[in-house]
Amino acid sequence: MPSPDFDRNENGRYATHGLSATDFLKVFRRIRKTQRDNRQRARRTLTPAMMRNKDLEKFLELGKKKDGTLFTPEDMKRFIQSRKGHRNQFNSDVAGITYAQLVAQSTKIDVKRANNSVDDGSGIKKAMFIRLQHNTAFVKVEASDISIDDHHMVRVRFEEWDRYVEDVGDEKASLATLARQLAAGRVSFDCDCGRHQYWYRYMATAGNYALKPPAEYAFPKVRNPDLTGVACKHVVHTMTRFQSMTWQRQLGQQLKKAADQVAFGDDKTKTTKTFTDQEQKALARNRNVQTDHEKVRAEFARYQAAQKAMAKKQETSKDEIERLRKQAARARNATAKKAAALKLALARNKQLEQERDDAKKLVAEQLRLKKEGFKDAMKLTGMTDKQAEE
Repeated sequence: MPSPDFDRNENGRYATHGLSATDFLKVFRRIRKTQRDNRQRARRTLTPAMMRNKDLEKFLELGKKKDGTLFTPEDMKRFIQSRKGHRNQFNSDVAGITYAQLVAQSTKIDVKRANNSVDDGSGIKKAMFIRLQHNTAFVKVEASDISIDDHHMVRVRFEEWDRYVEDVGDEKASLATLARQLAAGRVSFDCDCGRHQYWYRYMATAGNYALKPPAEYAFPKVRNPDLTGVACKHVVHTMTRFQSMTWQRQLGQQLKKAADQVAFGDDKTKTTKTFTDQEQKALARNRNVQTDHEKVRAEFARYQAAQKAMAKKQETSKDEIERLRKQAARARNATAKKAAALKLALARNKQLEQERDDAKKLVAEQLRLKKEGFKDAMKLTGMTDKQAEE
């Protein structure tokens, strides 16, 4: 069956106003495919291999920096260090980042635009939760007034979904509590906008909070060489809306459904929920649109301080455990030495006792032989055995 044609605006972008959720998702599948195709033809990308290049002539292929100068080996070293620092900062061994970390480390301008608290038309106002497929949410975000697009699509994967499905039915936690903790917990995300593509997708890939595909390995050498920020305004706005009970109620219902179903937990035919127009009207009652940047940053700072204190305490505990371990090892060694010395002393004592017994036997034998010799001499003088014995 041929793919349906979708209208485009005068600027060539897809006209996404008024589309059903299903058609909207089809359009954005096309958009992602177009972005993949364009990415394959990209020029002057700073790949990981190029970052370790030693040929100065190769740097000419990268173009120029913002200040008009060429890239240098020193720039590459700085970029590599920035990447390592970013990986460590975001604990890249674990997938996803929390809402607190996402907001706290986003730039002020991205948060302001997410709150629509700017006066240049770059702010955003609306977002709609349109589908949940297993642990991945699809959110339609209305573009800003100055954007050439009608909408953007944010995808959010809840990395702790499986854990919370398993907790459904626990008397200690209600569905509302589980959904709230899920929304505040670790997520990976992606957005089709240019801000995410050229500023933040590389960082998300390096920090292991990118919803892949696509994965981005090309360093943002011009747009974001210092690797500042975390998420675009569309992602910040979306994740703030997920902190509301309105959207969390749907998360809770889907957690419950996942906990009850017999099919595989990631079976698309059983775990895909596209919200109806009526359900979207209910979801539109979400009024949680303002991200309190300073409050979240303060809370995250306290969290980091607590984590550092805990780490320091654990390190102190490790040192104390190591000290006790060494002390126990020394005690064991001393005990082993004493045991060995005692064993040696007992063996020596046994040997001395044996030598003493042997000496007694020798003396007794010598006395017996002397006595026998004496008796024989007496008998030679004519004494009887009895007389010689006496």
